[in-house]
Amino acid sequence: FERGLQPAPQADRRILLRRVTFDLIGLSPTPAEVDAFVDDPRPTDELLAETIDRLLASGAYGERWARHWLDVARYADTKDGVLMYGDDRIRPFAYTYRDYVIRAFNDDLPYDQFVIDQLAADQVQPPREPWRLGALGLLTLGRMYDNNVHDVIDDQIDVVTRGFLGLTLACARCHDHKYDPLSTADYYAMYGVFANSEVPLELPRVDAAELTAESAEYERTAAEKRQAVTDFLNEQYATLHTVARERTPDYLVRAATTPPDPLETAIFFFSLSPEDLRPQIMGRWRQILSRRAVPDDPIFGLWHDLMAIAPAEEDGAREDAAASFQQQAAVIYERHREQVGTGAGATNPLVFAALEQAAPSDRTAIALAYGRLLVETEQAARGEATEIGQDPARAELLALLIGSESPITFSRGQTRKYMSRAQTDAFGGMLTELDRMATQNASAAPRAMVVSDRETPLESRIFVRGNPSQLGDHVPRRFPELLSSAAPGDFVHGSGRLELAQAIVSDDNPLTDRVLVNRVWMHHFGEPLVESPSDFGSRTSAPVQHDLIDHLAEKFREEGRSLKRLHKRILMSHTWRQDASGDSGTRSLAETVDPEVRLLWRHLRRRLDFESMRDAYSKRPWDENDLQFIRNVNAMATSAQAERARPDVSLQRTLEVLQRIRQTYDPTPREVMTGTGSASGGGSPEDQRKVLAMYVALLR
Repeated sequence: FERGLQPAPQADRRILLRRVTFDLIGLSPTPAEVDAFVDDPRPTDELLAETIDRLLASGAYGERWARHWLDVARYADTKDGVLMYGDDRIRPFAYTYRDYVIRAFNDDLPYDQFVIDQLAADQVQPPREPWRLGALGLLTLGRMYDNNVHDVIDDQIDVVTRGFLGLTLACARCHDHKYDPLSTADYYAMYGVFANSEVPLELPRVDAAELTAESAEYERTAAEKRQAVTDFLNEQYATLHTVARERTPDYLVRAATTPPDPLETAIFFFSLSPEDLRPQIMGRWRQILSRRAVPDDPIFGLWHDLMAIAPAEEDGAREDAAASFQQQAAVIYERHREQVGTGAGATNPLVFAALEQAAPSDRTAIALAYGRLLVETEQAARGEATEIGQDPARAELLALLIGSESPITFSRGQTRKYMSRAQTDAFGGMLTELDRMATQNASAAPRAMVVSDRETPLESRIFVRGNPSQLGDHVPRRFPELLSSAAPGDFVHGSGRLELAQAIVSDDNPLTDRVLVNRVWMHHFGEPLVESPSDFGSRTSAPVQHDLIDHLAEKFREEGRSLKRLHKRILMSHTWRQDASGDSGTRSLAETVDPEVRLLWRHLRRRLDFESMRDAYSKRPWDENDLQFIRNVNAMATSAQAERARPDVSLQRTLEVLQRIRQTYDPTPREVMTGTGSASGGGSPEDQRKVLAMYVALLR
């Protein structure tokens, strides 16, 4: 009104019914429903409200709107693994996430619970109903990235922050966000949440139905195979840790005598043999040394001083070089003898005694002395009942081999990345066989694709420039500072997934409700209020209707975050009910002042999406004449495709054939193809029947 514009008049009843039906369930109303709606003598407000309630109560509503959310959740029921074909590409239980979303929409599950379910349904108390565990598919149905765990976690961070918060936090993986106040510390704080969440081998069932005899037999066979996988995994986990501990001298020698290898961070493509050092562990030993080989470190301070004077390997055999080293080393030993002790600035007494006794003469000998000391200390501690903490000197050493920060520590869920090629192939084959069994067996009980917390949480560290081989500062698991009214508190319960979910749906968080309201508005009007639905950052233009999105978000929160009530509020508004033609007294002025209809002076004309068009046609009742006509057109279309496949037939020739098929009958009415009119308008009933049947055939 401030611009002198007038809203368009309300659309007629026929258009309103088609619009609301397609919006809510993605199907066209039947001719009987159209006639009843148009002829009903009651006020349009009352009639529309009743229709909205009827459609929201329909099971098709959940199917339609789940489709919109599944796009946000980047849902797919197939894997993106290389060299996977047929049933091996199928995620056999992906459908349980899809079914969860459909049921959540149909049950009008409050949006805050919808969010919490998808991040932490397994951690809520009292426990959720089993079907709600399927929500955790949000975190497990993304891309596999050739088992690159860092990219998988990045994808999880991206889908959570863009999907729920409208923030592109994934842009802070390598550096602070270029435009928004999001830091790498914020990114790796959330990285720690998902890094401490793993996919268990045995997935929980989402129903409590009694198994049939066939299902019970399948479950018995599957349980035996899962146990075999578990036993194999446990064996490899124990073996790989044992070998990594025993080969500590080899890792230290390589770190001391060779430069860093960039391939140590590209471990996902390696085919390892049993005798190979594991690149991941090698990389972490280098990180330990780069960080701790400093003069005041109690373990590696002596390493630092000796390596600084150690002759190069090619000079180590020379008598003069060896003699010079021993003279300088004697001075270093005397200095460290005076500071023997534990803690920063001291020299660990066990390290000092071992190095002085070994009297190494070059880098290799220094590294071997350190490695043997660590292995012997760990082996001795394993057979003793004495608490490690009672001997601080030994505790400092043991932390390098059995502590959470040890270079050889990895979780059971990551064991596959450390196996040799033969074991990796065997393990992958066992997992593929389990999935193939579930895919091919219709009696397999539905299971939720969940995640679970690691037994021992790992503290996250910033990857300098996004490189996992260059570790920076520790960062606790927490919510981004941008969305925290005070200093964000650390997540302390397990992985922190539940605390993350609660922070996302907190009333103190201004983004979550606005992001959801904006997505719903977009699907009702064809254009969102904030032009980039998944990015509310500074690079996205502020919405013209800023007050409107604030108002809708406030009402949404006040009404218990009910999606169905939000739908009804929008659909009952005059703004949504306006005619798309915009035939008001100020249309010419409006088209000049606001050609993009940002001021909402008319409803936006939209193309009917392909799925709605296809579903509307396929659900239409067909008689035998229709079916025979479809078979005839199928034959003509197949003939045209066969001609197209011939190398001597041009694309233009194929198009001519298809055009001839279409011109055999009356052209499809424009209203049918755009969804702006009745499917029964234009042409005779017989012609309409043939046109619709033809398009079913061509769109199949």
